Amino acid sequence: GDYLLEILEILEEKIYELVEKVNSLKKTNEELTIKLREKEEEARGLKREMDNLLGEKEQVKQKVAHLIKCVEAL
Repeated sequence: GDYLLEILEILEEKIYELVEKVNSLKKTNEELTIKLREKEEEARGLKREMDNLLGEKEQVKQKVAHLIKCVEAL
């Protein structure tokens, strides 16, 4: 009788520990998911910024080429 109760108490304790661990892991997973979304948005913003800068660079390159042609025509 007592032996069975001890085993059940140990099992109950292990189950509570597992439940706590699962809840902790779920919370950590949610936090990491939020951080991942933030970093993905940051990466998209940086890509947009880079695309804009590359576009500006191309415009400057074309203007410089045009100015060189104008100077050469003198």
